[in-house]
Amino acid sequence: MTTWLARLTLDTSRTDVRKELRDAVAMHRRVMSLFPDLPEIEGARSHFGVLHRVEQAEQADQADQADQAERQVVLMVQSNTRVAPERLPEGYVVDSASRNIEPLLDAFAHGRRLSYRCDANPVRRPGHTTREVYKNLPPIVALHGRHADDWWHRRAGLAGLKIHTHLSHPLDAAVGRCGKGGGAQKVRHHRVRFEGTAEIVDPDALRAAVIGGIGKGRAYGCGLLTIAPLRPTE
Repeated sequence: MTTWLARLTLDTSRTDVRKELRDAVAMHRRVMSLFPDLPEIEGARSHFGVLHRVEQAEQADQADQADQAERQVVLMVQSNTRVAPERLPEGYVVDSASRNIEPLLDAFAHGRRLSYRCDANPVRRPGHTTREVYKNLPPIVALHGRHADDWWHRRAGLAGLKIHTHLSHPLDAAVGRCGKGGGAQKVRHHRVRFEGTAEIVDPDALRAAVIGGIGKGRAYGCGLLTIAPLRPTE
């Protein structure tokens, strides 16, 4: 099955774009609108293998384009079916590009070095003993700082990577409300961006992690692991 990675530049001068960037549930729905409708909408993300991430657009090279670049963000969407930007409202997307990343996945080899980026949801579920000692602990604890970094090193190891360098950046939580009326449930996923360089130690595990994502909150902008090979001099 082919794996596609799309890069959609959104125009944040639009009210609907700004609203959906603040609402992780609304953005999830917008992302899913890029694919054919399925009767079982709850299974659509898994069916199409969808992961996504929102990033700031790169700054324009020319001064007269700088203002426009500042108003744009990039939506990265990975899936097993090519996205259909024409399903979005007219003008929602400023620019789009999609590529087949199967050649990249097929080139994974032990010892190959690469750069990586992942907006992840580093959390811990305290065990029974811990919760007995600390009575007010929530069922899921968000990890910060060194604890988040330790979490990433463990998950990266399971994903077939040996980390060489890494930076972590706290991000705003992915928030929204799922459902309607009085039955709506609050969605909140703690997020940290991890990026740096690594070495492949298990190509099969890495391929599975790229395709399936890492951690929780994958419907709401967490878990997409993007990688790029490093040149020998890097």
